Amino acid sequence: MHRYVLGAVLALGTLAGYAADTPREASEPSEAPTEEQPPSTREPDRENEPAPREPARVSLEDATAIVRQAYGGRVVSSSRATARPAAARPKQPGYRVRVDIEGRVKTVFVDDRGRIHENPEF
Repeated sequence: MHRYVLGAVLALGTLAGYAADTPREASEPSEAPTEEQPPSTREPDRENEPAPREPARVSLEDATAIVRQAYGGRVVSSSRATARPAAARPKQPGYRVRVDIEGRVKTVFVDDRGRIHENPEF
């Protein structure tokens, strides 16, 4: 019996908390509407704009860890580099990582966002 009473009290308390959080509409208009400013003099509404996204920058250690996880070999060398990931794309900054996979050395490019490109043009 006590469990049911406790459950009912908690449910009603939760519902009362939600009801207190909802905004209430005014039954009467509070003030006369203000005049609309011309578009050229209004300030842009910057509160609703999303913040500009900074590209994710991986470090040299992160790049080597990404390659080690993807290929499972031993990283021979890694350095900061600028490369063209594909023939039709512009050069972009990133890391040149050389990894030894079962006796063969493979060179890959890890861009600043952490994506691996296998056939870059350095």
